[in-house]
Amino acid sequence: MKKRSYKFTDKKHTKQGICSTLLGLAALILLSVGVGMAYQTFGNARSMAGLLGLLSMLASVLGFVLAIQGFREDDVYYLFSQIGMIVNGSLFILWTLIFVAGM
Repeated sequence: MKKRSYKFTDKKHTKQGICSTLLGLAALILLSVGVGMAYQTFGNARSMAGLLGLLSMLASVLGFVLAIQGFREDDVYYLFSQIGMIVNGSLFILWTLIFVAGM
């Protein structure tokens, strides 16, 4: 028989961490769509691809800030804050590399 385990705690996930993770996923989708548009047009994508890239970068910065705010709460789970910080930080670094390579 399986051993059952119970958690007796009133901890919750931070709202900032959940929002941070969702913003990270949105930024990842925006990045993928923008890069896909640029690839399909052989680098001649119009302003829509640039707009998607800018929105992706802004979403990742906002998500990173929300993740940091999520770490400031006490007696909560930090899982979504950690995921949001990793995803948004990685996306911001990737966007920085793309901009530097394009100069």
